[in-house]
Amino acid sequence: MNVYELTVIDAPYQRLETYLSDTAVALELLFNETTDRWSMNLQITGQTVLSGKRLVPGIDLFAPYRFGIGSLYLVDWEGLGGSPGRDALPSGQFRLWHVDRASEAA
Repeated sequence: MNVYELTVIDAPYQRLETYLSDTAVALELLFNETTDRWSMNLQITGQTVLSGKRLVPGIDLFAPYRFGIGSLYLVDWEGLGGSPGRDALPSGQFRLWHVDRASEAA
């Protein structure tokens, strides 16, 4: 199984351009101070396919959409429960993990 961690920096807005399952993507992470929640936007090959998706721990964030780029999970690394606040994601308490599409089929 090919599993990769997506690095999150200490910034309330960040954009990562990379390849997931051999497909060019841009992932934007945004922290909303009013709701105290992280969300994401996703572009695949330059087209916005997801906007404002709340980051929820323990589920495949891509599953409902069948993008064909694998799975993305927000993992509660320290097992404390809840949703990540502003500092919990960049500090590593919660981590973003990508499972490659080829690994899912195996």
